[in-house]
Amino acid sequence: MPLVVPDAWRPRGIADLEPNAWHVLRRQGNTCVVAGPGAGKTEFLAQRAAYLLETGACPEPHRVLAISFKTDAAENLAARVRERCERAQADRFVSMTFDAFTKSLVDRFLPALAADWRPTRPYGIDFSRRPQVEDFLTRARLAAPQPWQAVVAGLGPSDFESKIVGSFRLPLQAMAPATAVEFVIERWWSELLRRPGRSLVTFTMLNRLAELLLRARPQIARALHATYPFVFVDEFQDTTHAQYDFLLSAFGDPRITVTAVGDDKQRIMVWAGARTDAFDRFEAEFAAERVPLLVNFRSSPDLVRIQHVVAQALDAGAIPTVAQSGRRVDGDVAQVWTCPTAAGEAQHLAGWLAQDMAARGTRPRDYAILVRQTADRFEEQLAPTLAAVNLRLRNESRALGRTTLQDLLVDAYAEIAQALLRLGVARRAPAAWQIASDAVLRLRDADPDDELACLRAEEGLSMFLQGLRATMAATPPSTAAAEALADVVLTFVDAQALARSFSEYATGDTLAIALEAFRLHLAACADGSPDWATCLDCFTGVDQVPLMTVHKSKGLEYDTILFVGLDDAMWWSHSAGNPEGIATFFVALSRAKQRAIFTFCRERGQRTRVADLYGLLTAAGVPEVAC
Repeated sequence: MPLVVPDAWRPRGIADLEPNAWHVLRRQGNTCVVAGPGAGKTEFLAQRAAYLLETGACPEPHRVLAISFKTDAAENLAARVRERCERAQADRFVSMTFDAFTKSLVDRFLPALAADWRPTRPYGIDFSRRPQVEDFLTRARLAAPQPWQAVVAGLGPSDFESKIVGSFRLPLQAMAPATAVEFVIERWWSELLRRPGRSLVTFTMLNRLAELLLRARPQIARALHATYPFVFVDEFQDTTHAQYDFLLSAFGDPRITVTAVGDDKQRIMVWAGARTDAFDRFEAEFAAERVPLLVNFRSSPDLVRIQHVVAQALDAGAIPTVAQSGRRVDGDVAQVWTCPTAAGEAQHLAGWLAQDMAARGTRPRDYAILVRQTADRFEEQLAPTLAAVNLRLRNESRALGRTTLQDLLVDAYAEIAQALLRLGVARRAPAAWQIASDAVLRLRDADPDDELACLRAEEGLSMFLQGLRATMAATPPSTAAAEALADVVLTFVDAQALARSFSEYATGDTLAIALEAFRLHLAACADGSPDWATCLDCFTGVDQVPLMTVHKSKGLEYDTILFVGLDDAMWWSHSAGNPEGIATFFVALSRAKQRAIFTFCRERGQRTRVADLYGLLTAAGVPEVAC
């Protein structure tokens, strides 16, 4: 495809960009883009990728690397770039999470690590739970030299791994602890790496090992620079100590252009180690220009006004954004429902949902039920009541093996496999055919310009689908049948081809995690389904009301959000003015396009701790309604 002259380049698939977005898109230096709710940051990054690839600013064979905090954000951005670019250019766009990227480096270059820091191959992934860390710190304190014990006793389990371990750069060789903190860090690494059998590592430890590799083997850093002259970092406000330090080591070279996108007001991952000074550090250490995006493409003007009241509680100097969406509902755009009992709350919510869908012609997935935590518990409480009005609740935070339902649905293999199964029950499914045919061309390494290779790949797909349709027509849904179909699909797709064609599967156990979750979810959906079409609708969540934690809702949007549990019991760790609590509240509110509803249940607790949040709603003119 011929290159486009930069001045002649126009946005792909959209009418235009706002002036500040144009400025950043063409900018050659590092940039910190402040993108508030509804600013269209995924679209902006996709347009910048298209600009770099189509104008030759990022010439072949170089690539653009996008690093995200969440799997779904990484997959959504990759999908948007595929929509905006020709395949040859989209193939030079690599979108991964921080964890996947650093893990891939360690897996690929494991032998290059010094023996003192090298995990076994294979190694296990450890998710350090609070009791585990508390037990470790207790043992470390007892084992520490007497002068260091008080310091060790002062280390807290909540941020030990993310902040203490995460902010420490490993020495090239074995360390001789000179301080109490170094003593504890060295002991942590030793216990997990040198345990009997295979080593255990956390994702923070993998990050530290990847950063060590870049210093120990400068040629690896040079290879990264040669491959990725342009780097995007999404959800930058959630960048941890370890991730920022890795970013600095990997792409702090002035020849690399880094575009960081995020919003301080949506920083809700401090508990997981997010830096509170990431933007300021990035500006200083990367010589970056900070540029705000000033348009909200998601929410109605009335909701944007309410959001700004909350935004000012986080940043007194917050700049108002301009709403581009119109209002499409009558009455209040936001309410607080006050209910005496949890059962009454559930009944009111279910009845209101059914009534609103009937009156407006909306679908279940136009709504989302958000909770701060314990989505499984709320699923048990709400699912039967919604079922009584013929609505099905879907807990998107539910665990599936070693991942979650939400992460599975944006996994590349799950998308391909689901498309193939959809074609097994419906000959006319153009979206599924597009996904399946594009995947087969990629998996069979068919050059788009090689007509014969493309024809052979599509003939192979057609033959497979012919057999798949016969099998699915003759076999009713069941757990065993679903597991057998999962095997049939995997055999056709070919695990080795997946690992060769998709960088996220090239190393480690990412593919194994996806395969396990796919089988579990397909089998669960098949159980009780009258036919395979219904099973696949269940798999993708058709006509199901999503339930998720606020953290899982980041980057998503819905016509109406219902935030259940704005009370002290659910917000037990919140205190008046706490920035992370207000940011969580802000994220929940800003998922809504047309309406935001918050519920309070007297039976569940008081609202003393969250009085400041209610104060913000009152200041914004949000009424309370008894249910």
